[in-house]
Amino acid sequence: MSVYTSLSAQDISELLARFSLGTLVSHKGITAGIENTNYFVTTSKGEFVLTLFEHNPADEVRAFVGLARHLGSKGLQVPAPIDDTSGQWLHELKGRPAILCQRLAGEHIHDPQAGHCHNIGRALAQLHLAAADLPTNRIDGRAYDWWVSVGPELARDLSADEQTLLADELTFQTSHREQWLALPHGWIHGDLFHDNALFTAAGDVGAILDLYNAAAGALLYDVAVVANDWCCDKNGVWKDGCVDALLAGYESVRPFNSDEKAGWNLVLRGAALRFWLSRLLTRRLQQQQAGEMALQKDPAEFMRKLIVRRSAI
Repeated sequence: MSVYTSLSAQDISELLARFSLGTLVSHKGITAGIENTNYFVTTSKGEFVLTLFEHNPADEVRAFVGLARHLGSKGLQVPAPIDDTSGQWLHELKGRPAILCQRLAGEHIHDPQAGHCHNIGRALAQLHLAAADLPTNRIDGRAYDWWVSVGPELARDLSADEQTLLADELTFQTSHREQWLALPHGWIHGDLFHDNALFTAAGDVGAILDLYNAAAGALLYDVAVVANDWCCDKNGVWKDGCVDALLAGYESVRPFNSDEKAGWNLVLRGAALRFWLSRLLTRRLQQQQAGEMALQKDPAEFMRKLIVRRSAI
C-alpha cells in the first residue's frame, strides 16, 4: 500500500471519466502497508480508494476480489470495487491492474486493546463462515512451499545466529506438516494486521480491509496472524488480556476443534516465520526499487516474535 507507482491528477481524471462519480477534487498517496500502491481519491460526489496491484496479474486480482464481492453480498463491510458505466470493475493504469472502491467509514486503531481484539476475533470468524460456501480456488503463494524455497536464499541477508534460527524453525515446521494439514481449512484473510481494519467510535469493527492476500489456508493461521500483531508488543510480549479476548471473540462465532487447540503454538510460530521471511524479501525488493513513499517494516520484529513463541513450548 505504499506508493510505488506515481499517478498525476490527469491519470486519475482519465480513469474517473469511465465512472459516474463526479470530477476529481484531490488525490493523496497512502503510506500505510507495503505491497500495493493506494491513493485516497476525493471527487465532487464522494471519497474513494484507488488501488494499483504491483505484484498480481489481472487474473489473480479477479480471484481475490471475487472473495470481497462474495463477502459484501453477505453483509460484511469489506472494500469491493465499483463498476464503471460499462459494468467493468477491473481496469489498468500504468500497466498495472487497478480498482476503485468506496472509502469505508471508521478509523485505524494504533494500539489495540482487549476490546478491539475480542471484536476483531468475532469479525474474523464471521468472515471465515461467510466465505465457507465459496470455492477456495486461490493457493497461498507464501505458505509451506514458499517458506522452504525462499528461506535459504533470504538467509544470505542474515547473521550466522539468525541463519541457525531460521534453519531450525524451517525444519520444525516442515516436520509438523501433517498437523497443519489436519487443521480446518478455508478462505483466510492472510494479512489481518491492525492497520487493515477500521473501528467505529463505539469500538465496533467498521470494516476489514486489504483482502489481497486472501487464499486457501488453515483458519487457525488467520487467528495467529492477528495474535502476533494485535495482541503483543514489537518484541512479542503478550499484552494483558488481549489473546484471551481474541480467542473468546472468535469462538463466540466459530468454536475451535481439538486439533486447533493442540496446534495453537505451532501455528503462532508458523505465522511469525512467514512474516519474518516476507519482510526480509520486501526489504530486499524495496532496496532494489524504492517507492516514492515506500514504508519500511523491520523484519527483525517477527524474528523476535518467533524467538518468544519458540520459548513457550
